[in-house]
Amino acid sequence: MDEEAIENIRETSRNTLVLNRRKHRDEVADVRRSMHSLRTNSDTITQIANKLKTKAPISLPELNTLKNALIDDPINVEVVLHTHGALRGLVREMTGHEANKQCAAVGCVCNLALGDARAGYAVAKAAGPYLIAALDNLTTEYAVTSAWTLGNLAGSGPKACDLLVSQGSIAKLTDLLISNNEDTREGVLYALVRFAHQLRDEFRMEYLHRILQTLPNLKMAASSQLLFILSCHRDFTNHFITEEFLLKILRYLGVSIEKSIENPNIVYLFRFLANLNCIEVFSIVLSNLLANNKVNVLKKLMETENVSDSVLWFLGNAYKCCSNHEFFAVLLR
Repeated sequence: MDEEAIENIRETSRNTLVLNRRKHRDEVADVRRSMHSLRTNSDTITQIANKLKTKAPISLPELNTLKNALIDDPINVEVVLHTHGALRGLVREMTGHEANKQCAAVGCVCNLALGDARAGYAVAKAAGPYLIAALDNLTTEYAVTSAWTLGNLAGSGPKACDLLVSQGSIAKLTDLLISNNEDTREGVLYALVRFAHQLRDEFRMEYLHRILQTLPNLKMAASSQLLFILSCHRDFTNHFITEEFLLKILRYLGVSIEKSIENPNIVYLFRFLANLNCIEVFSIVLSNLLANNKVNVLKKLMETENVSDSVLWFLGNAYKCCSNHEFFAVLLR
């Protein structure tokens, strides 16, 4: 695949991740905001930030108030970051001994991590090692929120991402891909998507290999986006993908395109298949689509906004390699 084409796909993915990050921020606001509450008074946030700064006792309701307020108004993020010692106070509460307050405090840190690059770097510097250690916590909410926070920080900018990598975040997240806890695995996948996208070709080969060995054992619905992003890596080769894994992908894709064309994983998987760019692989894929009567479904996808570009990209690459395959004769009828 030529470099310009790869960059176009990566740019589209970058925009998608930015939109997903904003969508996640809005979803967090909807879930965490009290149904009856209005915006919290800025004086209240200043008082809470000063409590954190001075190590004064802080209650669970106050931490929850701060957590919601950080989503409600970006100004509140600035209040906390500009109150010297407040962020350190949140880390102190996050590493305390009361599980409920730990979860509320890491929720505050997670919402701070949805800020800009400057905020992300400040949070990564203060809380990074503690968030990585928290991934092993037996309290699922605490561990999962820590994983989401690491992902938000990695997505905030290259400085925060590089700092977290140096602290050992990717190594730990990769280890946890085999966690028995499904919520933890999904949080880890969310984080790894942001790291892989931010690092691009700087994502270390060691982790690329380990993750691609693990992905065949995970649900396609949760891992498709990461699989696609890793397939854009300069060191990715078809040898990472076994025929058994390829057939698993095709089974999932076949079911998905029949059920709902709104499934974003359809886009990720067609882009992934396009990246394989190999005669043997395309022959397997085209034969599978033909044998399972998916030609008419593909024609419909080619006319569907948001999906058509990815499908056409796959078909274009496949045609370059396998123009004589029976699939194309049937497609063009």
